[in-house]
Amino acid sequence: MRNKILLRITGLLAAASLLVVMMSGCSVKAEENRNDERLSSDNIIITETGEVLEKEELTPTETEAPQEEKESEAVQTPEQADEPEPEATAIPENIAPDMSKVVEPEQEQIITEEDHTEPQGNDLQLVFLGDSIFDTYRDGTGIPYRTAEQCEADMYNLAIGGTCAALDTYDPLGSEEWSSRSMVGVVKAIEGKISTDIFANDAAKRIFDNPNVDFTKTDYFIVEYGTNDFFNCIPLDSEGEIYNLKTYAGALRYAVGALQEVAPDATVILCSPAYARFFDGTWMIGDGNSVNNGFGTLFDYVGICQYVAKSEQTLFLNAYLDLGIDGYTAEEYLEDGVHLTDAGRQLYADTLAKMILKHEETKNN
Repeated sequence: MRNKILLRITGLLAAASLLVVMMSGCSVKAEENRNDERLSSDNIIITETGEVLEKEELTPTETEAPQEEKESEAVQTPEQADEPEPEATAIPENIAPDMSKVVEPEQEQIITEEDHTEPQGNDLQLVFLGDSIFDTYRDGTGIPYRTAEQCEADMYNLAIGGTCAALDTYDPLGSEEWSSRSMVGVVKAIEGKISTDIFANDAAKRIFDNPNVDFTKTDYFIVEYGTNDFFNCIPLDSEGEIYNLKTYAGALRYAVGALQEVAPDATVILCSPAYARFFDGTWMIGDGNSVNNGFGTLFDYVGICQYVAKSEQTLFLNAYLDLGIDGYTAEEYLEDGVHLTDAGRQLYADTLAKMILKHEETKNN
């Protein structure tokens, strides 16, 4: 009798254990199904690092990350003009930006007679605005000169190394006390609204002060900024104040509108920052996809540049993606992680000239 009772108890325990296993299995399966449903949902994004995030967890700049587009789609249609503005991106409290570890590379400027300051008598006129990517090599191997040669165009290079598109936090806004050599300052000089004395140490001053240079005859304004805005932790955008000159997007919007007023028939080309790798003086600490300045990565600045190009209906050169410069080709195309080698400058000029010539062909047809 006692043995029968023990057998019955053992059987009950075994059945209970089996039931627990079955229920656990169902619970795991249900969780897997929920995960599968979540992963197949339209409400998630998989980042370049493989991280899976829900869209509501992302900042507007992350969801606006640029995708490779056909050149024909670079100009925004009227229907797209109603797209909402991205909200301002503030520094997250849980991120402590440590840009002090990043050593900004510097280059010595090279200027020769190939740096045009006088009209050459060509049909097209190209005016370049930018930082050291356009400014450093003024010797026939720079991007502006090589682009102009391929387009058979007059070329004026107003780029200034080390400058941002936006104003610094403490830069005054009044024209009489203007001191910024940023893109906004260059545009204001083109408009004739400020003194060119602040450019006394820049090659651009020779062009500003040349009475033979007429900016109203410009066919293309090529605008390239963003890397120094990233280095200097310039905010990406400002909610409710789209022309805030102390944000990257606000400065770009201002420049597009002002340049189109100077030369109504001109085409503006916004060029994004190119791919870059960052070093602490000895070791590489990250690249444009991973190093965050508190407002975003360099890739986020690319996204904002593309966003402004669409909303302002300009042409857009995605120098970050379209040049083919990345972690695998950086040794060939980057001198110091940021500035371009001779091969890199040729690649950039070829891509830019191709865009201009194609657009000219479209206009003429």
